Amino acid sequence: MTTAGENTSETSPWRGGVNGHLPTPRQVPEGGASAAETVAAGDQDKAEKARLKQQQRVTIAGYAGLVVVVAIAAAMSWHGLVGFAERQLDMTSPWSYGVPVSLDVAAMLCGFLALRSVISHDSAAGPRFLTLLLVAGSAWANYYSAAHMPGDGDHTPAALYFGAMSILSWFLWDVVLRQIRRSMLKTIGAVEKPLPKFRAVRWIRYPRETFAAWSVSVRFGLTRPEEALDRVWETYQAQEEEQEIKQLEELERLPEGISKRGAIELAFKALKEIDAPAAVEWCKERGVEVDRSYAYEVARKIEPPQLEAVV
Repeated sequence: MTTAGENTSETSPWRGGVNGHLPTPRQVPEGGASAAETVAAGDQDKAEKARLKQQQRVTIAGYAGLVVVVAIAAAMSWHGLVGFAERQLDMTSPWSYGVPVSLDVAAMLCGFLALRSVISHDSAAGPRFLTLLLVAGSAWANYYSAAHMPGDGDHTPAALYFGAMSILSWFLWDVVLRQIRRSMLKTIGAVEKPLPKFRAVRWIRYPRETFAAWSVSVRFGLTRPEEALDRVWETYQAQEEEQEIKQLEELERLPEGISKRGAIELAFKALKEIDAPAAVEWCKERGVEVDRSYAYEVARKIEPPQLEAVV
């Protein structure tokens, strides 16, 4: 049995909301955000996540390919070092495998130590130098072994190939270390931003101006070409104004037919300040007599924009 004024439905029109509760801030968005904007933001987030996943797949595929290449190069180097141990050092199995272990595996171990130093933000110069020495020894052993293989014929191509395999594996590993190091430096903001790129047409048509903009970018760390060009143009404009003022200061006589107002304005520009008495003396030295009261009147009539143009 219900009494008057009661509502048997779950939503009460007198209390508002659902089950008599006020809506939460999530139910009533503040700031008037529309449903279309919410949907657009969600689509943008989904697109960004998809782009990141695609980038991760490409990166993983690239590193997988790099590992395969390094493994094949290391296998070639291992084969050449085993042959060097058997033919040149007269070592038999399993002792012949000690040569690639003492060179290539040791170089790999030093490479991992270098990687550990890079991740720990320590200097990796020592491990990288040891890696280079071991790789150089491995390359020489591979070259010598291939060059003195039994049989007639020219063995130079084989010697160069087997020697290059050790250098290639080291070079690829060093590239990986450099990329990791640079990525870590970027995360802490220790890498400079890239320099701006100017079109080839600008380099050909305005080489001096473009080189000046590039130099300004290097000095002040600018990345936008228009910002660098603006600084160069401002510098050129300041130099032209300074040259004009210098010419006015060296001017012995004012041009014939110049008005007194023009003479006073030239005096202000040459003096770099609105000083009526000094302007009168400046004009007098150059053969133009101007009353001091007129100079004050001209100074009062100069508006702020005109004042910046004059000075």
